[in-house]
Amino acid sequence: MNSPSENETGARPWRRWPILVLLAILAFDAWYRAHTFAAQLPGPLGSLCPAAKGPSEPLDCDETAYAYMGHRMLRGDVLYRDLAEHKPPLGYWIYELAVALGGYDELAVRLLPLPFVLGTITLLWWLGLRIAGPSCGCLAAAIFAVASTDPYLYGNGSNMEHFMNFFSVAALALFVRGRAGHRRWAIAAAGACVGASALVKQVAIVPAAVFAVAVLLKPGEGEADARTPAARLLDGLIFGIGLAAAIGLAALALWLQGAGISAIDEIFRYGPALATDTLPEPNAPPGLIRWLTGNAAPDGKLPWPFGRTDYLVWWGTGSWPIWLATAAGVAYLLTARGVSSTRRLVAAWTVASALQVILPGLYWQHYYLLVTPGIALTTAVALVDSLGPLVRSTRRTGSVPRAGAGRIAASIFAAGSLSLAIAATVVLQVRCYLLVPPQELTVRYKGGGQWVALRAWGEELDRRRSVWADPRLYIWGYQAPLHFYGKLDGVTRYFFVDNLLRDQAERDHPLIRPRIEEIVASLRAKPPSLIFVGYPPFPALRAFLRERYRPSSLIPGGNGMGLWVDGEHHDAFEAAGSRGRAL
Repeated sequence: MNSPSENETGARPWRRWPILVLLAILAFDAWYRAHTFAAQLPGPLGSLCPAAKGPSEPLDCDETAYAYMGHRMLRGDVLYRDLAEHKPPLGYWIYELAVALGGYDELAVRLLPLPFVLGTITLLWWLGLRIAGPSCGCLAAAIFAVASTDPYLYGNGSNMEHFMNFFSVAALALFVRGRAGHRRWAIAAAGACVGASALVKQVAIVPAAVFAVAVLLKPGEGEADARTPAARLLDGLIFGIGLAAAIGLAALALWLQGAGISAIDEIFRYGPALATDTLPEPNAPPGLIRWLTGNAAPDGKLPWPFGRTDYLVWWGTGSWPIWLATAAGVAYLLTARGVSSTRRLVAAWTVASALQVILPGLYWQHYYLLVTPGIALTTAVALVDSLGPLVRSTRRTGSVPRAGAGRIAASIFAAGSLSLAIAATVVLQVRCYLLVPPQELTVRYKGGGQWVALRAWGEELDRRRSVWADPRLYIWGYQAPLHFYGKLDGVTRYFFVDNLLRDQAERDHPLIRPRIEEIVASLRAKPPSLIFVGYPPFPALRAFLRERYRPSSLIPGGNGMGLWVDGEHHDAFEAAGSRGRAL
């Protein structure tokens, strides 16, 4: 039932209708994603999204932090040396390109993932077509178009997982192409794509292990392969060379910019410490179930369906039916007899994608986006395969035996279950995304109204910035939207406070103590006009605030938190707010 199809060997010519369906899916996805930012589009284009009522969805802390970094790099700052971040460089370079092409504004950030998502859809279409025929390719593309926009996974935003998915699926497609046609250039390119994905986030190196095993193994029974063991070893070496070349080129670029040592410190020292040394969240669920439940509220309560907290939502709320279908599809592709080696490769690659969610141990909702390409492809392949006995039961040729009643019944059950899971997920996504006003998406699914408030505060800071000739902002917290919407640059390379820096600020941690000292030195050397304190301040920051700053009524707070204005301009800053309200 599951032997390699004609498409898997490349023998069947392409038809016109799958291409037309692909073009329709690509157009649909562009329209579907535009629901999030329709208010930012020119009038005629915005009117194409009639359900998008009210303002656009505001950017969150990650999106604004990355855009801020792109803006700063365009102004001459060097990544890692002048802007500290613990992830590899490619994602930030992509953001820099987006800001260069589209400007330092919300619409440019919202449009950024579109080419990567459309590219991933096209690659999944090609993979499905090659593995199980045109119906499979079109189905995989359609499933991903919906699943990759899931607001519960922040899929409608501009997180870096979209870049990782594109490079990872490209690696899979190139590997399948190279192994089937003995094209070593494709195998080298597959390695380079894995390297590119790992240059966005380190954990994306995991699928390399799957490809390394696949390139060395013989194909399944009944599949032709003329490669000798030496040829397979050479293929593995070529794959590794492609991977190393991608990473080596990025390292060379950083070194030529004078950021090599800083990059090593951030990526290879601070990045791992963020995963191992960050204090556990209070009342966090145990790791054995956290991959399923996601994170808990500060009081330890879990979201529906595991608890009753309204503090956050469960990542699987909008897609749980198709996740169940994927689990069944992966189990089938890995264990069923007669399944082709390419199908098993897809299943193993999907498992590797899931490991990328688990290994960091953080379980942020957008991490689960990394599994959505595997969800689309495995579900589509499993559904088309399950229909095989039904199709053959209608044939009356001597070369193809008709399936028995038991296999037909199993086929009907499997196909019906998978179809129901797909349909249920589509209904959930339409209800939870397309029928929800864009700004309400962040309130319901992404941390309440904090991003709405931060956009409003940032825009107010932008209006009042004329009080200074060259205003600067320092943030002790994660509230990067104030930098972005306020159009205010910082004074230190540590512009974003992660949990490790927050938790260890008053301790003698070997990586954190030098950072705190550098932050304080930068503040004293170039006192910023404004300081926003989103976390309780560490002692040196508290003392600095008392020396030079006064709290603002714009964003009040207790225990040293809130917005602080330098004493010389405090009254003018507050008066600017009064004038704005009068106007």
